[in-house]
Amino acid sequence: MRKWFLAGLFGLLGLAIQAQPLSYYESIQNLNGTALKAALHEVINEHQEFQYSTVKQILRDSDEDPANDDNIILFYTGWSIPKANFASSIDSLDYWNREHVWAKSHGDFGTDPGAGTDAHALRPVDNSVNNARSYKDFDEGGNEYYDNGIPTGCYSTTSTWEPRDEVKGDVARTILYMDVRYEGTNGELDLTAVDQINTFPLPQHGKLSTLLQWHQQDPPDAFERRRNDVIHRWQKNRNPFIDYPELVDLIWNNATVNPIQFNPAQLNPTEPQPLDPVMVTADIIPSSGLIQSADLYWGTSYYDMSQVIPMVSVGSSWQAEIPGQDANERVYMMIVASNGTDTNYYRAWYDVANYPFSGTITPIQQVQGQAASSPMVGQNVSVAGIVTGAFGADFFLQEGDGPWSGVYVYNSGYFPNMGDSLIVTGEVIEYYGKTEITSVSDVFFISSNNPLPDPVILQTGATEDEQWESVFVKVINAQCVRDTAFGMWIVNDGTGDALIHNSAIYSYPYVIGEYYDIMGVLNYDFDQFKIELRGPDDVEAGTDEEPPFILNVEPLSANLIYVYFNEDLEAASSSTLANYAIDNGVVITSAAQHAFDKKRVILGVENLNGGDYTLTVQNLSDLSGNMLTEGSFSFSYLNASEVDELPARIYPNPGNGLFQIDLSSVPGIVQIQLYNAQGQLVYSRVANGQELHSMDIQAESAGVYFLRLEQSEGLFQRVLVKE
Repeated sequence: MRKWFLAGLFGLLGLAIQAQPLSYYESIQNLNGTALKAALHEVINEHQEFQYSTVKQILRDSDEDPANDDNIILFYTGWSIPKANFASSIDSLDYWNREHVWAKSHGDFGTDPGAGTDAHALRPVDNSVNNARSYKDFDEGGNEYYDNGIPTGCYSTTSTWEPRDEVKGDVARTILYMDVRYEGTNGELDLTAVDQINTFPLPQHGKLSTLLQWHQQDPPDAFERRRNDVIHRWQKNRNPFIDYPELVDLIWNNATVNPIQFNPAQLNPTEPQPLDPVMVTADIIPSSGLIQSADLYWGTSYYDMSQVIPMVSVGSSWQAEIPGQDANERVYMMIVASNGTDTNYYRAWYDVANYPFSGTITPIQQVQGQAASSPMVGQNVSVAGIVTGAFGADFFLQEGDGPWSGVYVYNSGYFPNMGDSLIVTGEVIEYYGKTEITSVSDVFFISSNNPLPDPVILQTGATEDEQWESVFVKVINAQCVRDTAFGMWIVNDGTGDALIHNSAIYSYPYVIGEYYDIMGVLNYDFDQFKIELRGPDDVEAGTDEEPPFILNVEPLSANLIYVYFNEDLEAASSSTLANYAIDNGVVITSAAQHAFDKKRVILGVENLNGGDYTLTVQNLSDLSGNMLTEGSFSFSYLNASEVDELPARIYPNPGNGLFQIDLSSVPGIVQIQLYNAQGQLVYSRVANGQELHSMDIQAESAGVYFLRLEQSEGLFQRVLVKE
């Protein structure tokens, strides 16, 4: 069942509030001016941040056309277009894009999480209108802007932008929200609304006097209030100037607080059950005179609280009873109190609990079936567990802490927090290899702030084990060995690679070569297992306690071999000739650490002919003092003097990652292999001769690579550079 929630604003005139969590604004009671602004910052600070790509989905929800749920309303023009018509390039001028209402050049914060991805300050706009507004300040005046010959209602000068009348207040409340939300705390920018224009790239935006006027002219409407609720579900914070327009005067005009105060209202019962009448009790405290009347307005829609009950005075408290409502109903209420001279308002809401769960709970382990595919696909089940990872309305639910104990819940319509205990009812599906609960019909909230299961400690090489899919896991002392595409990076503790995903809600600034302890939920999508990061606590600096090991041995010629290790080596041991040996009569004549790449050792050799060999190393130390007492690596060498060089060529070189390999003069089948500077195989294909082969490594990092083409008739080796 769900808990009930109440909220009220104390000491303000003419409150306008929708759907608040418990005591959300309690700390701002009886404040104005800078004290109110500081307190309000603490209320809305530290919201749930998302990556810029995820904001597209938030906007599709928050700015949905009320008349057509397939469409989105464009902010500056009011036009309704399909949600799917997102502008993927500058050429998609009639599609929509994400507009930073506080222009990101005013502070140069880009699209990084924080100010750059705050959905309260991002709106969908026509792509060409977005370009026209650019980084201009807000003020009145100029010529009307036409888009493809259609008037937009917006006016523009070389330095200012005036939006259409219907959203002028929305613009003002957005800029004022950013001013309060970003105050220079926690390493963030200090954004300030100023009564000037042309202040970029300073973290300032104008024009304040015009914005204050627009706020009064265009008060919050139903669309803006609904939008505030939707973003609150995602980000866990609100724009207070939509909830309480009077806050603007209290902060920027230092208005006097209202003499009528409200203490938090109480419910009896505190957790209303279906059909339970609810007694509402409110302490109403005037600073002068006596409260002469108090009325309770209520309804099951924020916009239709048409039912009114006169409240009865019981000492300093006032009471009224709301009739019982059905399960899962949200009840909105507003208390209007007067002392004969002054009037103040208190708005709140509560949720009626669900009916007690009466179904059968299926263990998550049974849903997973201890196999790659669930044996319950297509069945409707109810599962219970703790939320271990919350990504908007998608989340991971875990029961216990063993194998097969986690499951992914998709598009639930519910926005939980980590640590919530839930019962979820929905259909079991296999989505490209991942077991999911979808088509969710019910979510029963049990409790919040529960401890998460202990993460399962895995070696990196075990993160592709199906039994840990959707389970909370942790890897220890894993070295970041390289990055890859789509926000992922790769770590290895010596047992194999593991993918780490900079997820929709958190991106870690990893450093290749560093060691980390990493925890998160093991996700599976796009045919890959990956640990999904959920926040800054998921990554900690690890301690290198493992010795180095050989990643690859690459003979470049009969007299030169590159040996690649997984980490930087200590210089003296890596350059000691006696620490290396090769079988089958090969003589090592020199050993030297590479001048720049400390993971690479260059061996000079003699008597290296075509054939198979084993390199043995000993007494090599890394920079932490961990010693590889003995290790070996088998490799092959195809003597170029014994075969012809294949008549292949590669271009462009250097290039951006898309290389053409011309095999038009090469007969037969060709084995293509590409190694990065760490000696890791990053590309391997079999290609037909007498064709042009395209090799795409655009997702790989810039740097030097070693290309090898091989067949029985010949060999082709080249160094290539990705810019």
